[in-house]
Amino acid sequence: MDLRADSDTRDRLVQAAADVFREKGYTGTRVQEIARRAGFTSGALYAHFDSRAELLAEAIAVENSRMFELVSDALGRSILVRSSAIASSIADFVRAESAPTDQLMLDGFAICTREPEAQERIGESLNHLLDQLEGQVGRMAVRPDSLMADDPGGMAYLMVSFMCGVAALRAAGLSDRAPERIDAVLAEFLHGLGAIDDPAATAAVDDGPG
Repeated sequence: MDLRADSDTRDRLVQAAADVFREKGYTGTRVQEIARRAGFTSGALYAHFDSRAELLAEAIAVENSRMFELVSDALGRSILVRSSAIASSIADFVRAESAPTDQLMLDGFAICTREPEAQERIGESLNHLLDQLEGQVGRMAVRPDSLMADDPGGMAYLMVSFMCGVAALRAAGLSDRAPERIDAVLAEFLHGLGAIDDPAATAAVDDGPG
């Protein structure tokens, strides 16, 4: 088997699925249309994916990975991440008129309540995103005795919950209700949970008085 060709086929099918899901929604999308959009037969599609639910979950996972890469690039690759950089990245997401994940996520949440397979597949995708964000939270400069230091996974959960809520409000046409100084609001929120914007301050807190 040509692994490169096999991977390319999957990528084309997932991209076609994402495009058709955005245009017609999950319930209005037929597997045959996804296959045709990607340039394959339905048989070729089923050789890679078992169902529409699996395709939607994979499309969500791919878009989440792209979004995470953009956030990671914005934060840089230093050992410690400034809370202001995290706040700025989330603020950029809030200010956007739309995000590639919006329609996919909202469709995904709707079908999760009706289809156990979709719940499992999409849950796996979001769990992976939570793990990635937990790693980023773990890189933040924080006070050792803070909530953020004690439970980085919980902080990642709050971030994903916040971003999902933003997607829902954006879909409802309520983007104009976001705070004008969203960067400052988010920075203050993170500070309250224990974030320190100056990484050097972490060492000072850890070392204690000299």
